[in-house]
Order: sequence, then C-alpha cells, then structure tokens
Amino acid sequence: MDTVLHVAGLLLLLIACLASLASLPLGLPGTFFMVVAALLYGWATGFAAVHWSTVGWLLLLAVVAEGIEFLAGAAGAARERPSRRVMAGALAGGVVGGLVGTPFLFGVGSLLGALAGAFAGAALAVVSEGGTMGSALSTGLGALRGRLLGFIVKAAVAVMMLVVLAAAVL
Repeated sequence: MDTVLHVAGLLLLLIACLASLASLPLGLPGTFFMVVAALLYGWATGFAAVHWSTVGWLLLLAVVAEGIEFLAGAAGAARERPSRRVMAGALAGGVVGGLVGTPFLFGVGSLLGALAGAFAGAALAVVSEGGTMGSALSTGLGALRGRLLGFIVKAAVAVMMLVVLAAAVL
C-alpha cells in the first residue's frame, strides 16, 4: 500500500508540474505553481525527498525567471532608445496587453497581448518624446523581441526547475 501512495504522489507531482509548464503561455506564474507543488509534495512526504533547500532553490529560480520575463521587454526597448519613459512604456504596455489579451485564443492571447503591448507601449513612448515613426517602430520591435526572449528564458528556467525537482524525488 505504501508503494501505491508513493507512486500516486509522484504522479500528482508530475501532473502539477506539467500543468505549471502549460500555464506559462497563458501568462500565469507557472514557476511559482511549481514551487507550491514541490512544497506540498515535500510536506506530504515529511520532506523526505524534497527538502526545504530544494524548495528554496526552486523559489529562487522562480523569482529570477519571473523577474527576467518582466524586465526583458524594457531592456529590449532601452537598447534601441535609452529612456525611462520608453522603458516604463514597454513595461506598462506589456502588463496591460497581457491582461487585455487573456480572454482570447484560449488564454494564449495573454502572451500575444503582452508582446503587442510591449511593442505599443515602447512605440507610443518614443512618439511622445518626439521621435520619428521609424524610431518608434524600431524601439517597439526591440521591446517585443526583449519580451519574447524573456518568455523563452522563463520557460527554459521552468524546465530546469522540473529537472531539479525530478532529481530530488527520483
């Protein structure tokens, strides 16, 4: 009976981690969901396989991944046109776009909205500073590329978190 419970617990942990990965394109903080799943599994097993240190490392990776994703759009825009207004526009546009896009395309619109919002926010900021349309498009594309790169890095870190968790429990 003990083996059945152990296998069931591992299966639930695997399902939770895969659901966490699947939530990333929906704009949800899947990395933090994975930390919660690891914490619950550790608690349920008396922290026999997943120790507090493992949960701590996973939490650190989640914070880094979410931070990189959040700031990457602003960094991409600032690379094209270094300005606080442009960086703030890319950040705000990414957040607003992600929220507005959430109900579309079965939730994947959140990612697309965040990309479009980062583009629009940075481009509008350039125009508000008196920049040309070409400069606005270039800066907007930089923000979009940065935000996309941030998402890719976040997804890669989430896979790394899954590997760390798998190494702990297996």
